[in-house]
Amino acid sequence: MGIEAVFRRRIAACAALVAATAMLLTGCAQNGGEGSNAAGGSGEGGNSSYAGPTGTSTTSSDGSEQTFTPGSGKASQTITIASGSENKEVADAVQRAVDESDVAVTMKYMGSLDIMKVLESGADGYDAVWPASSMWISMGDVKHLVKDQQSTSTTPIVFGIAKSKAVKLGWADASGKTKAVSTADILKAVTDGDLKFSMTSATQSNSGASAYLAFLTALRGGSGPITDADLADSSLTSSVSQLLKGVDRSSGSSDWLKDMVVANPERFDSMVNYESLVIQADKQLTKAGKDPLLAIYPSDGIAVSDSPLGYVDRSQSADVKHAYEKFAKALTTNDAKLAFERAGRRTGLGGALTYANDKQVKQSFRAEWGLNTDASVLKTIPLPAAKVITKALDVYQNGLRKPSWTVWVVDYSGSMSGAGKSGVVSGLNAALDPAKAAEAHIQPGSGDVNILIPFESLPHNPIRAEGANTGELLHVADATAASGGTDIYGGLEAAYKQLPDAAKAGDYTTAIVLMTDGQSETAHQQAAFDQYRSLGRDVPIFSIMFGEADPTQLNQIAQLSNAKVFDGRSGDLADVFRTVKGFN
Repeated sequence: MGIEAVFRRRIAACAALVAATAMLLTGCAQNGGEGSNAAGGSGEGGNSSYAGPTGTSTTSSDGSEQTFTPGSGKASQTITIASGSENKEVADAVQRAVDESDVAVTMKYMGSLDIMKVLESGADGYDAVWPASSMWISMGDVKHLVKDQQSTSTTPIVFGIAKSKAVKLGWADASGKTKAVSTADILKAVTDGDLKFSMTSATQSNSGASAYLAFLTALRGGSGPITDADLADSSLTSSVSQLLKGVDRSSGSSDWLKDMVVANPERFDSMVNYESLVIQADKQLTKAGKDPLLAIYPSDGIAVSDSPLGYVDRSQSADVKHAYEKFAKALTTNDAKLAFERAGRRTGLGGALTYANDKQVKQSFRAEWGLNTDASVLKTIPLPAAKVITKALDVYQNGLRKPSWTVWVVDYSGSMSGAGKSGVVSGLNAALDPAKAAEAHIQPGSGDVNILIPFESLPHNPIRAEGANTGELLHVADATAASGGTDIYGGLEAAYKQLPDAAKAGDYTTAIVLMTDGQSETAHQQAAFDQYRSLGRDVPIFSIMFGEADPTQLNQIAQLSNAKVFDGRSGDLADVFRTVKGFN
């Protein structure tokens, strides 16, 4: 049997498993007798006696890893899970399952494509995977490692639009009640210049990939999943490309995208994200007295995340398998499911709420936030074959997404000599060499612009590359010698001069990527900050911290520009460069 046929069968099996799991979970909740009411199910009171987690968790400084310890303080076993970043929002449910099972859990948060790559490479060091969607397991599990896969909850991918904006568009009234909005309506609003939105990269994050597949399916019309023929339809791809021109900020992480919107709601008033993360954003926005986001459910096609958890069988000991089974079972208890719904996930059949009468669930799924708990509103798109998904992602990366304009400001001070420079050159190749970058679906498209500015005490002359013609840029990166001091602020001032003209700024997703290994001279710091503010443009400055770089200096830059600092001090620097490119 061919690999494509295997993929189709495995995707179909995943879909059947998700449906069966949802039915089982709903059946347990609806037929659980006294236990159902005690957990806040369909009983009249709808309130739970669950007092909350008793254990504790610790999170790494960069937020990429979180370890949960049971309330007993003595875990029978520890398991490590490759998890989507969106699961940070269901930490209470995870902690509850850890307490119940007496199994410690380390969650390593990453993007969906990274989880797929973990599986492709054999998942060394991982006992389970927990991506946002089963399609990433289906596409990545070429070694047939994943066993006992189960859906933990569901959440649709929606547009979260500031209430004032939604009312202005005519998509909601003053009470927050929304009207039916089609993908064609959204396309028209973008084309008319009335809507811009933030969204994760379709090749790096499940929410972006799922939304993109939903755009294709809805704008094509008809029934059934998209096909190769659809991806060759110039009329369809042109419409999707026009819709994607509305993306004014890209991200490689759904959770970070939510945080960005919450941190600066006046700048970012619309995003595509999980319904559960729109709910989390609204809780924070309303607490701060800000305009909430209204959930807009495209009426002609919507993608739903099934959040599957699966055991990775690498021939671990029986104790590890038993520990996984205890933890996975604990995630299906009434109290754990209730914790999912309080966090904004759905655990009922077809996207219904199992515990709709619970007071805290009601506080999550609030009608005034445009949230619709009627499962019939979720017109779920059918999932394409794995080979079609892969081709669709390549079509997106090579031509449909808005082109990117990236200025790479890279430290070539004396301390970078040797391993430091080698790491930088490797990282730039991983992000910009067309063949190498294609392995992570971040290859430069024909409209992309990449500019390299090496710096030390002074910035060097910029080297510009258009489209896939990055050979000369990469040659200069390799040939430039490491010497001199470190002035990141002078490098940033040089980068501002290389940004697209204001008239063209809307044609690109623009970013500056700063990489440094040391504490910078500060003579130009204030001037660099003042010049950035004077630009009057929202250009993120993403920093890669390496060697002895000062996190305080880089965090100030990230805060100034609504961006993020990436830690490259341990592990493969090339992986860090690939991750950063996924944010633009």
